[in-house]
Amino acid sequence: MYAIQNIKTGKFVYGTDYRYRNHNKINNQRTSNDQMLTYDNLYSAKFDFRHRGCGQNYRIVVLKTVEVKRVIDFDEDGKYIPEIDE
Repeated sequence: MYAIQNIKTGKFVYGTDYRYRNHNKINNQRTSNDQMLTYDNLYSAKFDFRHRGCGQNYRIVVLKTVEVKRVIDFDEDGKYIPEIDE
């Protein structure tokens, strides 16, 4: 699995703000330590890297295998019902 990471901060790209595209075709990336876009192959990661206009402050990284911490049971009748956590 692959992701796009900011080289300086170590944060991962989870979205792109296309409103501020400048003449160099570099967009503002939304980054986080808790969220990230993931890609199942290198081609998709490279394509999205270019599409999002990531600059030289970003790189593509290979992620470790994801591990399931726990499974969330269905709320009722095989469905999840969104509720606000308290």
